[in-house]
Amino acid sequence: IDIGKIRTDFVELNVKARQAFLIRCAEELNENKEIKDEGWCVAEAGVFRGEFAKEINRNFSQRKLYLFDTFEGFDKRDFKDEEEQSYVLAGHFNNTSVELVLGKMPNKEKCVVKKGYFPESTEGVDEVFGFVSLDFDLYKPILEGLRFFYPRMVRGGVILVDDYFTPCYPNVKKAVECYKEEMGGVYSLPIGDDRGLAIIKTNCEDRK
Repeated sequence: IDIGKIRTDFVELNVKARQAFLIRCAEELNENKEIKDEGWCVAEAGVFRGEFAKEINRNFSQRKLYLFDTFEGFDKRDFKDEEEQSYVLAGHFNNTSVELVLGKMPNKEKCVVKKGYFPESTEGVDEVFGFVSLDFDLYKPILEGLRFFYPRMVRGGVILVDDYFTPCYPNVKKAVECYKEEMGGVYSLPIGDDRGLAIIKTNCEDRK
């Protein structure tokens, strides 16, 4: 097929909407007087090739950015149930590396790479967070990601759960709903890209 006949603008619209959300979210958090001077960090859990991590690093240029990923694709321990339900393929997202991702970062000195199986890769991480992109795609790591990050969010902090509304990743929504039941509810709303859900921390009583 002639490459000129292949339309990709529908993908670009979603990406641009998500980037716009990130920009405005960063503006609000960076200027929030209640938390501005706190030493909170940002993170992406599920980095792949670092395209969105690059935008996080740019918009939160003064904040430490944690990058959680196997950098080798899905871990077999998480993939077993997904494979049985035929939602995703085992070989997805293994075309990446730490070097490739860090090479894209505009503020590489602010990046902390946590390579390995999540949540084991959180060992030694004793931080609070203002913004987190949770993009693991699979049920177990999404649920464990919420369990780890939500209690550590600053008041008004945002966890962006990618693919919550994406039909080919139905277990993302299941994981979020499971966590909502555990917590007795959390405040959340769509971000307008037809994919992502923003979970907003409304109190700090359970911060660790």
